[in-house]
Amino acid sequence: MIRDKNRNKILVRVILIPALAAVLVLSSGFFYSQNIAQAKKSSVTKWQKMLERNGIDPALWQKYLPEITRKEYNAVKKSLKTTGGAVQTGSLGPEISVGLWYNSKDDIFKIKADKPYRIKDKNGDVIIPEVATDSMTRVKYDGDGKLKVYSSITERLFDDNVTFDAADGDNSSIIFDVDHDVNYDGYDHFRGKIEVNYYDGYYNGKHYGDIYNGRPDDDTVKQIWIINKLPLEQYVWGMGETTGTGDADHVRVMATIFRTYGDWYIENAAKYKPLGFKIRSDSGSQIYVGSDREKTYPKVREAAEETRGSIVEYKGDVALTPYCSYTDGRTRGLKGYPYLKSVKDHKKGTIKGLKPGENGNHMWGLSAHGALGYAEDGKSWTWILKHYYTKVKISSAY
Repeated sequence: MIRDKNRNKILVRVILIPALAAVLVLSSGFFYSQNIAQAKKSSVTKWQKMLERNGIDPALWQKYLPEITRKEYNAVKKSLKTTGGAVQTGSLGPEISVGLWYNSKDDIFKIKADKPYRIKDKNGDVIIPEVATDSMTRVKYDGDGKLKVYSSITERLFDDNVTFDAADGDNSSIIFDVDHDVNYDGYDHFRGKIEVNYYDGYYNGKHYGDIYNGRPDDDTVKQIWIINKLPLEQYVWGMGETTGTGDADHVRVMATIFRTYGDWYIENAAKYKPLGFKIRSDSGSQIYVGSDREKTYPKVREAAEETRGSIVEYKGDVALTPYCSYTDGRTRGLKGYPYLKSVKDHKKGTIKGLKPGENGNHMWGLSAHGALGYAEDGKSWTWILKHYYTKVKISSAY
């Protein structure tokens, strides 16, 4: 994490390109619903795919087939507003799965929620239809790939994965308190669904420990992950990349690129698929800390709601939006990404003599402190995004 040397009020972390490089490699293992996968094969328009991805009732848009245009997509959105919103979860965007942290086989996960919740097995079957509000459930590895679930219920074994979600089916309004034996900076409340997933095997040809623990190649991954699945919009509410205490347009910029980066992972990234999620919650991807952030830095959620559904697009596709804290006065172009051109940075984001990569400042994409300077000069959040990302559009994804 990079802090302003002058200790000003903005806190912004650098997205490191070594971590970013891993997600630049596309994979065939994209996370699509069956309908979307079929739509992709049949070359339907991206507007139809967006309607499907956001869970909009097909009855509202099938009349526009065989080819849904942007105009017709906007007509469906307008009709939703007129009727008060036919699908509330859709208005919060697609689901993103976030790997929060992993524990060893000796640790115990402790989970409760602010309203009744249920427990499902790895097939999605409801095993326990309702656990009372604030009733603590414990999960522990029991050997042979089994997870032991107990405390709030009679002890029961699950194969590999156990899921906790709202008993009433409304996962957009439930908050889970996920405690564990390892301190996690005090952030332990998360909206949406919670999964505990045991993984024993390889991914991307290597086991997880090779990259983070220096373990030998002949060993396999044996980790228990806590995973948070929630709508993309609520994921932005928990952004940990900025305190949100600067100029309002700067916070809108950060909310938009955080949302866009997450959306790019949903559509394209498959690195962590074997581990059960799409994106990490730490500097391996971008920092997400859950619903506690809404209380400590409320301006972040406020900016997210003001830019609701807005993403950066290049020629109709979601752009990858890397960002850093500072540059030497100019950003750098990145081959293969035509919207990542070298552009002039604001003096507030400039450190003369700074070398590419120094202190994590790769200088690709947006300069966070430079963006703050432009915002303080009166530039709008959309102007700032279009300055740092060349020839892009700011589109409404949902």
